[in-house]
Amino acid sequence: MLLSLAWRNLWRNTRRTVITMTALGLGVAGVVSLHSYRESVYAVLVRDITEGLLGHLQVHGRGYQEAPSISTLVRAPEQVEATISKALPGAVTERRVMGAGLAGARDLSAPVMILGIATGPGKTLHTVVAGEDLTPTSAKEVLIGKDLASDLSLEAGDELVLVGQAADGSVANDRFTVRGTFTSPSAELDTAAVLLRLADAQDFFGLGDGVHLVVVRVPLADEDVAGPTAAVRSALDLATLEALSWGEMLPELKETIRTKRQGQKSLDVVVLLIVALGVFNAMTMSTFERTKELGVLAALGTRPRRILALILTEALLQGVIAFVAGVGLATVVIQALGTVDLSGFVQGDVMGARMPTKVDLSLASGALRSAAQVSLGTMFLGSLLPAWRASRLQPVEAMRHA
Repeated sequence: MLLSLAWRNLWRNTRRTVITMTALGLGVAGVVSLHSYRESVYAVLVRDITEGLLGHLQVHGRGYQEAPSISTLVRAPEQVEATISKALPGAVTERRVMGAGLAGARDLSAPVMILGIATGPGKTLHTVVAGEDLTPTSAKEVLIGKDLASDLSLEAGDELVLVGQAADGSVANDRFTVRGTFTSPSAELDTAAVLLRLADAQDFFGLGDGVHLVVVRVPLADEDVAGPTAAVRSALDLATLEALSWGEMLPELKETIRTKRQGQKSLDVVVLLIVALGVFNAMTMSTFERTKELGVLAALGTRPRRILALILTEALLQGVIAFVAGVGLATVVIQALGTVDLSGFVQGDVMGARMPTKVDLSLASGALRSAAQVSLGTMFLGSLLPAWRASRLQPVEAMRHA
């Protein structure tokens, strides 16, 4: 009965109802579209970091993150990986060696980051763009970043000389053959990285079987890896090792994402307040025009809370309709855009990670929650005072209203 009466009252002034719902629907569409765009960007950024660059978390020798040193190692990495697998069933681990050096080719040279990586399927740190990838048998062969290859005028088959410092303080140097060039989720790696087989890097730096880090990837869609990180820490010997999540290794990026999300919530509040003013005006006029009718209802014995519920129901119905329409409009816009090309806006690394150049847009569940809160909250707040005033009308005075 209440719902039916509220629905009928909505269309007593069709123009005002349509205008109110249109304004709110556009607000909902804006909230959903902007939320979804940002969350799509964050999803690509976090995916590139966790699947390739850093992993979901890493295990280092104690103190390595704060002050990286060629001699700070994860020793007996096989045992460490076994411990991680026991603590995190389904986790995938990857050993890496990392050190600074100098690369030379003919009369050109450049400072480089020398990375020893595992070879084979499932490794996602890099994508080969010319030549061939490293294999388990690629002894004394390297991949170099695309931009570094351009700086040193190198192609597949050319010779590259690497010079660095070994773990015992001696000079490390050797000759390698360029097997190909690559791109990665980091512009810094493309500009300055040389990739070797893990065994070649260990021999080059004189590390024995030690590595500088063990990358851990977990079968987890959520970007929050506090739980897996805590599980690994509880299983490891923290006197000699440390385990850090990707957010702890890139704290500025993690904080920026958090701040941007908080800013979006503030924007939602602004949208709510702006639209709520229009809703308040519309609901005030609606109740004013029906003063006599509401007085009759009160005279017939309708309790004040029923009148209050009637006005609020009318407002919430408009909120539901506007929410559905706004989400529908946002869905059409997102599907029409499909993939957004950002290469012309942002290039290079931002706070340690490359900003995505292409983003596949999709509706974010968080955006739907925020939009629902905006639409229903706006209608409720905007109609609360008019509804309260209507419920407080004195029947005799209201029935005299012309």
